[in-house]
Amino acid sequence: MVTYLFRRLIQAIPILFGISLVAFAIINLAPGSPVDRFQTGRVSHQTIQNLIHLYGLDQPLPVQYVKWITTFVQFWRVDAWGFSFVDGLPVTQKIFARVPSTLELMGTALAVTILFAIPIGILAAVRQYSWADKIITTFATIGYAMPSFWLGLLLLFVFAVELNWFPLFGKYTFGQEGQPLNLIWHLVLPVSSLAIQQIAGWSRYMRSSMLEVMHQDYIRTARAKGLPNSGVIYRHALRNALIPIITLLGLTIPSLLAGAAITETIFSWPGLGYLLVSSVNTRDYPVVLALTMMGGFMVIAGNLLADVLYAVVDPRITY
Repeated sequence: MVTYLFRRLIQAIPILFGISLVAFAIINLAPGSPVDRFQTGRVSHQTIQNLIHLYGLDQPLPVQYVKWITTFVQFWRVDAWGFSFVDGLPVTQKIFARVPSTLELMGTALAVTILFAIPIGILAAVRQYSWADKIITTFATIGYAMPSFWLGLLLLFVFAVELNWFPLFGKYTFGQEGQPLNLIWHLVLPVSSLAIQQIAGWSRYMRSSMLEVMHQDYIRTARAKGLPNSGVIYRHALRNALIPIITLLGLTIPSLLAGAAITETIFSWPGLGYLLVSSVNTRDYPVVLALTMMGGFMVIAGNLLADVLYAVVDPRITY
């Protein structure tokens, strides 16, 4: 296992290098410039040229890339990821200040997804073609088809604007910072926006996986031996049915980060997604590049986590 993990980590290096090349090329080919916000007529041309020189934007793109990537890999330095073009703060400081908020949102959404999706999928498989299965399938199809941004706006309008049950935006109510109950109150709507779509997809995968396992010979043998139905489902069928779900888990981690960019913007949640959207709008290249690389790393880490969990769930799998 250790050799396998080491080999996968080595393979991740050229992948991350490719991601850095593509991200750097796209962000520099996109229209606009970090100094566009100063083009108001009140800032002199010489001042704008000085800013371009300060940011290093007057250098050839290959030179800019080499300077950026050589400092970026020195992650132990405070200035490794550069400084924000907007406020001059170190990019590492801006990003790591937002990490706890994103982890709270993503972690809660993932926990809610697992808590609801797996039992719902098992119920739909065990009660195949029943009314419960039809209702679950209908709602799962609707939930999976709804775009996350539309769902977030709908939840915000209904439960925050019309019913006034939950807050409109933010992580805490002013004056109640650090209170757990206030945090949970603010988490309900953004977590629901992220989790509903994930629950819909996961439950369908769980149902399909369970149905496939339930028709295997060893399940029929277990039933023939007189084992109780609950034992057959939870001790024999479920463990093997979870293998495709583990693959889904590895893909869900980075997809939650992508969905959080929209959800955090809608609910003004002070996380990495909100920071990414605002940085794109202000052409804050160092922050956008750093967050893009973090997203690529999360994709690799999610897939590696899925491979490790395969061996935990299924002893037949060895590396």
